[in-house]
Amino acid sequence: MPAKVRFYLNGGGLFTVQGRWWDEQVESLFGGLGAGIYNPGKESKESKLRDGVPPGEIRRRVFISDRTGVDVSQGVVMLAEGAAGEVSSGTAWETAYAFARNKLILCMRTDLRGGLNPILKESLFEGRVCANLDDLRDRGARALEQLVRTNAAPTSYDPPAQPKNMEKVFLSAPYYTAAEETFAKDLEHGLSRMGFDVLFPPGEKGVRESLSSGQGRIWPELFKEKNRCLDECDAVIALLEGPDCSTEAGWDCGYGYSKYKPMFGMRTDLRSLGDLGGQVNLMFEQSIVDSKLCRSLDEIGLLAKSRH
Repeated sequence: MPAKVRFYLNGGGLFTVQGRWWDEQVESLFGGLGAGIYNPGKESKESKLRDGVPPGEIRRRVFISDRTGVDVSQGVVMLAEGAAGEVSSGTAWETAYAFARNKLILCMRTDLRGGLNPILKESLFEGRVCANLDDLRDRGARALEQLVRTNAAPTSYDPPAQPKNMEKVFLSAPYYTAAEETFAKDLEHGLSRMGFDVLFPPGEKGVRESLSSGQGRIWPELFKEKNRCLDECDAVIALLEGPDCSTEAGWDCGYGYSKYKPMFGMRTDLRSLGDLGGQVNLMFEQSIVDSKLCRSLDEIGLLAKSRH
């Protein structure tokens, strides 16, 4: 056990003055508790990486630094601000990666525009979102006690030399609107015709009917089913649309990558994220096979088949 328990700072303020101020508050808070903070904005030294380094190499180095930061930490502090309960796709990716590696997840959200995405909420220590720094301090102290008591240790990313044959694929695609559900079903059927056994739990669990009837208990069930399918599958195929990919896509990809599943990304959106020159958040780009975003299901199928 390291001399000092360390928490990875996830979703902090690398890009804004306001955000960096929040980072400083959280670092000071955990320092007062006797814990360390791995701040990826400082550890990756991103500003220095830009000097004379191609954007693609910058993204690769930042990805490795962030992934390593989660692994060498025993817990994660997620700062989860954003409208409608959503967080950045990179924040969701890192949270799922950490959860799959048995890291303890703390979360603070002060945003008044709705509660945290329910899939992320299911991953939290004590199932609670902290509303302010005092609340975070109290829950952080309990989390630290648990980590010391259980002798939680760092982890490492060591994928197997030979991946399994891809027979079962997990389809990560949104399904909350009629159009999303129809397109997701088309993708599911297309992959089935290519010979893949498609794991797509939303279709099996009747999510639309459960949500429409107001049955809130669907979220714990869906969370468990998602993760069971991600554990069982041989590969993940993710639809990565939008100016920033969805929180749930972040969860599926981060969790699957942590379990050494080959990741394949499909994107038909013409917009660029603008994140160091990429089309999607670098955590997605660097975790998918060949860092290649496919434009069609046929292209996904050919790439996936080439990896058998």
